[in-house]
Amino acid sequence: MYTPQIAVEYIQKNLPDFFGPGAQLKASELSDGNINFVFRVEEESTGKSLIIKHAEDTLRVNPNRHIGFDRSKIECEVLKLQREYCPSLIPEIYLYDENEHNIVMEDMKGYENLRYELCAHKIFPNLAEDVADFCGKALIGSTDMVIGAETKKELVKRYTNPKLCEITERHVLTEPYYEDLDDNGVTQENDEFMRTWIYGSEELHARVGMLKALFETKAQALLHGDLHTGSIFVTPEKTCILDPEFAFYGPIGYDTGNFIANMIFAYANGLYTMEDGLDKDAYLAWILMTIESFCDKFIAKAKQLMRELSADRQMKSELFFDAYLADIFKDQAGFAGTELIRRTVGTSKVKDLKSIEDESAKAKAERLCMIAGMKFVMEPEAMASGKDYVEYLKTFDETFDLAD
Repeated sequence: MYTPQIAVEYIQKNLPDFFGPGAQLKASELSDGNINFVFRVEEESTGKSLIIKHAEDTLRVNPNRHIGFDRSKIECEVLKLQREYCPSLIPEIYLYDENEHNIVMEDMKGYENLRYELCAHKIFPNLAEDVADFCGKALIGSTDMVIGAETKKELVKRYTNPKLCEITERHVLTEPYYEDLDDNGVTQENDEFMRTWIYGSEELHARVGMLKALFETKAQALLHGDLHTGSIFVTPEKTCILDPEFAFYGPIGYDTGNFIANMIFAYANGLYTMEDGLDKDAYLAWILMTIESFCDKFIAKAKQLMRELSADRQMKSELFFDAYLADIFKDQAGFAGTELIRRTVGTSKVKDLKSIEDESAKAKAERLCMIAGMKFVMEPEAMASGKDYVEYLKTFDETFDLAD
């Protein structure tokens, strides 16, 4: 068990010049996940601080489940690469210790976890711009057309991440669809719906199976791999993107779809928990604007990068760009759907839904997320733009019957 005292002693030994001689340090645990230990080490007199992230071989929630240490090295290297692409959005790495499986990095003090802030119904005007900038630069910037096929294939080998990919393949793309494979569940009001339409739909299972095959085989770009609102930290003006330990070469739509799905969780929370009035109207309008703007800005940034950086003559025309991005948007819708379903039905549920105290309101939020998830998986071509997501959510009917 990694403890605050161990964290302090580690920093004193391995980064003695960061705080200076004689500094009185304390450590506080920031971890709230299932996998790693994260501590803030701070000099009390000055407030100067850093973050140490320690990886174990097993899951914290299941010591019998071994996941290895490769993810820690991959996370550190990917953070460094992403910082080259987007220096204002990624923390600085001070030290990586492969023997102790520690990453020591800049403390983004003053930033708050976006998921928690969204559950408090706060608005961040720059979010769409910043996440689109990250996706454009980090994802498009790591494709064949920009870095060349040979370089990309070397990176595919380097960032193979089998243990963490297996977690995604199992927890995201398999277990939520089968009653006997995991401890799934929703509110009692939605139990029959879940059993009929999530567990019982052979067509849905086949569509998700195709998305899993896509996840396993489409080495398109170096993904963050877990781009949800809990991996994004914010101030009113700035954004920071963390925790790419699930990074690997996969379909771009997996990252972009995850972000959209998690904004829909925030939308469902606000829709069914906020009192009617101007604050609710403003918050929901901002969520919808963020989804649409993110999609539009990602397209614009991706096209600009491809125009400027594509070194392949067959991958340097507007017709190619349009077809390439349309393919991403199809993948994006499907993976947004699987994220909505798995975070509603599966074991890794989100605070946006879990924190809803009123059971009736929670059931409505769950139903929205499940139906939207199935819609996106089954009809990904219908979500060809940000506006399509917005129009779908604005006209969503919670009494909708899939049998119609």
